[in-house]
Amino acid sequence: MKKIFIISLILIMSAVFIAARYSYSQGTKLTIDLPEIKVELKNASGVETVKHHCSVCHSLDYITMQPNPSRIQWENTVNKMIKTFGADIPDKDVPTIINYLVTAYSKGK
Repeated sequence: MKKIFIISLILIMSAVFIAARYSYSQGTKLTIDLPEIKVELKNASGVETVKHHCSVCHSLDYITMQPNPSRIQWENTVNKMIKTFGADIPDKDVPTIINYLVTAYSKGK
């Protein structure tokens, strides 16, 4: 079963590569139209700051899909985004973002 999966994956990747090379050689671009994902965050103080900074790197549904993290978990997540992934968030906005996430997407933890 694993061999069939690997062979299928190689064939699919080869087909995509060939199509892309052909498209490039013809002077056309190979494009993919993705559906727009509309996410509405809960309205609370700081929502605009969160939208502004968080949507630069990822879809806002990453916020809404979290399993009600505690304040400490939100703090760790925001700090990871800044320190590990290089999110360009000014120090003055960090408390606003964390307070919003805790207020809107935590269950009082």
